[in-house]
Amino acid sequence: MKTLTWTAPDVMTMQEAPEPELQPGWVLLRVEGAAICGSDIAGYLGHNELRHPPLVMGHEFSGTVARLGPGVEGISVGDLVTANPLVSCGQCRHCRQGNRQRCVSRRIIGIDFPGAFAEWVAVPARQCYTIRDRVDGAMVEPYACALRAVGLAGVEIGDEAMVIGAGIIGLMAVRLLRTAGASRVIVVDPNHHRLEQAQAWGATEIVPPDAVAPLGIHQALDRVIDAVGFADTRSLSAQALRRGGCAVWIGLHENESRIAGNAIVRDEVDIRGSFCYTDDEFRRAVDLVNAGQAFPANRDWLDIRPMQTGDVAFAEQASPTARFAKIVLTI
Repeated sequence: MKTLTWTAPDVMTMQEAPEPELQPGWVLLRVEGAAICGSDIAGYLGHNELRHPPLVMGHEFSGTVARLGPGVEGISVGDLVTANPLVSCGQCRHCRQGNRQRCVSRRIIGIDFPGAFAEWVAVPARQCYTIRDRVDGAMVEPYACALRAVGLAGVEIGDEAMVIGAGIIGLMAVRLLRTAGASRVIVVDPNHHRLEQAQAWGATEIVPPDAVAPLGIHQALDRVIDAVGFADTRSLSAQALRRGGCAVWIGLHENESRIAGNAIVRDEVDIRGSFCYTDDEFRRAVDLVNAGQAFPANRDWLDIRPMQTGDVAFAEQASPTARFAKIVLTI
């Protein structure tokens, strides 16, 4: 089968590889769409400690069921599906409590298993969900991430909020914050294309990082979503919170962060981490995407390209002036 393989930092190449072998309980999908994630870009640049070349990445995808592994029931050849890429033990305390994203032995398709930048991908059958559209279905996974992050923020009607980072998860968080009742959502990003796109997602104000200070938001906001994960953005998220506020960190870039700990204590602010999603949140994301409620009608933030041009797409998405919040590759 054809694969788009990451072979070294800044290098993506089309290669041939054997079709995946099916474990009991798994199914083989013919990939219909695979979206480039920000974490894939970090891997591509050599900045992600979990990804090691050579690797077929791709954990945001849709596909048509082509073959069933031993013991598979409840799914049929020909079904158009997306899949939760988290593979967990199912036995630890976290799995039993419905928090598979915290599993001590979790693995992820596209990192620990070959991913969907290929003609075929193997996935657990019980983690497949029927979808209506191959492109929208490939964006269920990041939508589930945003859904969890906004849920953890505990938004209340009338809250004032900020989203740092206008990648796709940040944009999705903007729309979810507004839906949850936030009256003000500031979006901060250095990329003017993505700031413009944020308005279609519901942002009330858009600013580059060097224009944040004049807004006077120090200790003024109820909720902040950091969808970047740099030391500076995490610090900004904490500084912007009013007393009793909540910042949710969902971006993963720099490991070390420096924030004012005494202010967290005295102001009783919450700093919460958000990783992936629960099964219930992924299912809710599927339902909202299938119902057409997840994305704005304006699709200027999206581009669809053949996987054979994936090397160019990765290079473009790695640029600080990237035009699109999301690129979906198709075979």
